[in-house]
Amino acid sequence: MLTLSTFPSLIPVLQINWDLSNSQAGTVSGMFFAGELFSVTLLSAMMDRWDGRPIFLVGLFVGFLSGIGFAIATGFWSANFWRFLQGLALGATYMPGLKILTDHLPVNYRSRGTSFYTASYYLAAGASYFLALESEPAIGWRGSFFLASLGPLLGMAIAWKAIPASPPPANEGGRPVRIFDFSGVFKNRKAVGFSMLYGLHNMELLAFSSWLVPFLTFSHALQLPGTTGFNWSLGVVTAFVSIAALPASILFNEVAHQIGRQRLIVIVALSSATLGIAFASVPDWNYGIVIFIAFMLSMAIAADSSALTGGLLSVIDPAEKGRSMSLYSLVGFSGAFVGPVIFGVVLDLAGGEHDIGAWIAAFATIAFLVLIGPIIVWRLIGFSEEIY
Repeated sequence: MLTLSTFPSLIPVLQINWDLSNSQAGTVSGMFFAGELFSVTLLSAMMDRWDGRPIFLVGLFVGFLSGIGFAIATGFWSANFWRFLQGLALGATYMPGLKILTDHLPVNYRSRGTSFYTASYYLAAGASYFLALESEPAIGWRGSFFLASLGPLLGMAIAWKAIPASPPPANEGGRPVRIFDFSGVFKNRKAVGFSMLYGLHNMELLAFSSWLVPFLTFSHALQLPGTTGFNWSLGVVTAFVSIAALPASILFNEVAHQIGRQRLIVIVALSSATLGIAFASVPDWNYGIVIFIAFMLSMAIAADSSALTGGLLSVIDPAEKGRSMSLYSLVGFSGAFVGPVIFGVVLDLAGGEHDIGAWIAAFATIAFLVLIGPIIVWRLIGFSEEIY
């Protein structure tokens, strides 16, 4: 996943080099998740019939090649192509990897195993931010993309030795498995509800992570020398902001076991929406305060990520596992695709990246959409039976 945050990290550099608008930059960011959407929808469903290990390995190899490809991109259209392939590669590893993991864990360890697996996303995002922002001044943005492409190659070498085979479950009754028949999944209201919540979660997460560096760059330009944090490395700051989401995801998964997933999801939606608008409103405050709020928002957004995935796994039929995860991925990465795009379009329409009001409008738009989440919990999942 080292290629994950390379483009979002370098948006300010590439906007200058390629003369990109905010809408175009948001589109390139979102294209990663369009690729992921395509592959997870196809491949997660296929794992109800085939072993996931070869899919996982091929995904890593494509990740290596597409990272090198982006290093030779020349502008908006070629960047979209290579970014799409990078997302396609991640989609071939992320959900198939989760299925492989849960196939090999005892039932009583699956919730916590899922929590650690999904939390590792934030560690990878932080490492990707750090690598891109710290290497770019020394080796240029092309060198940064090439360096990041080595991550999937190393991952492939590890996976080749460490990842076990994960054959599909036995087909009881001898009926053929229709891998793209989602009729059984759509009958499960709670599974559909968790899928929709995952879409909103990813929309918010990727809008934030895609535009974090440009926002902090804007805020830094408003600061006076000597302000707290003025001389801090942006690569280090953004890496730790992302990594802070890891313990939050794991910790709040444990909280969900105590208060129920539904209550946690509603509390998180209200908290992250409020913090998002607060973050957008204070870029001209002391830089240390701006960074502190970034940490708080990162943790708030991540707080329900494990609860969502664990919630899905707790309500699905094992015979529909691959297809249920495919729908979950389809809706989830649709949200991941549109989040950065919506944010960039609103930012342009409201005045551009040099206008505080435009940032408030962009963050407020995402916050408004996040608040659909409690309605989904109420209408599709319900509170009458707590899901742990």
